[in-house]
Amino acid sequence: FEYQNFVIGKYEYMGFRNHFDFYRAIISGVLFFGSTFLVFLRSSDFIKGITGLLVVLMFMPILVVYQFDTVGLSYVIATMLLVLFINFKFKLILLKSIRFEQRQMPIILFLLALVLFIPFLLTYTINFDLNLFKFGEEIYEVREAIKGKGNVFTGYLLSPLIQVVIPIMAIYGLIQRKFYFTIIAVLLTIITYLMMPQKSIFLGIFVVLFFYFFKQPLRKVAVFTGLVLSLLLLGVVLTYTSDSIVLESLLLRRYFIIPAYLNHVYLEFFDKIPLQYSYSFLSGFYKYPFEVGPTFLIGDAAFGSIKTNANNGFMSDAFINFGLWGMFGFTLIVGLIIKFFDELSIDAKFFGLFFLLINLFRSTALPTMVLTHGLWLLILLSFFVLRNTLKKSG
Repeated sequence: FEYQNFVIGKYEYMGFRNHFDFYRAIISGVLFFGSTFLVFLRSSDFIKGITGLLVVLMFMPILVVYQFDTVGLSYVIATMLLVLFINFKFKLILLKSIRFEQRQMPIILFLLALVLFIPFLLTYTINFDLNLFKFGEEIYEVREAIKGKGNVFTGYLLSPLIQVVIPIMAIYGLIQRKFYFTIIAVLLTIITYLMMPQKSIFLGIFVVLFFYFFKQPLRKVAVFTGLVLSLLLLGVVLTYTSDSIVLESLLLRRYFIIPAYLNHVYLEFFDKIPLQYSYSFLSGFYKYPFEVGPTFLIGDAAFGSIKTNANNGFMSDAFINFGLWGMFGFTLIVGLIIKFFDELSIDAKFFGLFFLLINLFRSTALPTMVLTHGLWLLILLSFFVLRNTLKKSG
């Protein structure tokens, strides 16, 4: 309903699909309710929570857009495969790891955060402008002003710092009641945001802290979903009473629909043109056929601007490089990564880290996640630091 009345009603000129089909709607409804049934199967609390997140953040938007488009069935099948795969009962054999003293972790993480933070402090200026917290045009002006200031250190350290080290330090501060570490984590995040104003930087730490509360991961997801629904209903009220569409647009269109919509644009644009990472780490083996990168090509195709960097998730990235085989292959790899984290028995208080991870899966290429967005560091810290914390806290 919201897609048809708000997204199509106000933004159809941006290319959003409007070819509703009743049979696709029936298929989508059956798959949606079938996927939600999976949370009632006998599986770990972690898998139940991740299944809920995948259904809400990835599967539901994909199904909504699929009802209004003639393409996209492959994304529906791949996402359903991912949800089913992580619920299969099998165990990964993991090596034993050394145990770190948990009481020392906050100070170790604090020192690591400071080391990672130094390159940003030396590279960027802190913009003491309260207007940046309005998330308006000011943030884009600052981004334009700092464009080109970054270096190899800031490029590769931002996500490991903001999405891995600082959030883990904040949660340890709450667990061990050393709240000053949590406060320091929030302050470091805010300072980084004032230097590089990206909404994901600012909001990430608060989302992780939100998921600290409530005991079971699935309950955390249920509360989060209820909060999102409440905000969406508030956005609807604001749209109809004051013609203020910002909240509804940011939450519904930008956060949920655009990633699903871009799947279709990627599929259509790069159909039968496998890139095989010729624009990236395999450029020495394959010739890239375009003048600009694929994300900018899609920015032009979807939004009419070659300057728009239209990133999208691991499925789209796998498809444009290796076709449908790549999409389903990468889906299984992502499923194995999720099963790896499940085997580690991580305390549910850290579940917010995996909310950020699912967000990355739906908006970032898998190689980029590993190399640039800190997945390698999350894997290491989970294996050596967070492993078996669930048993210890139980």
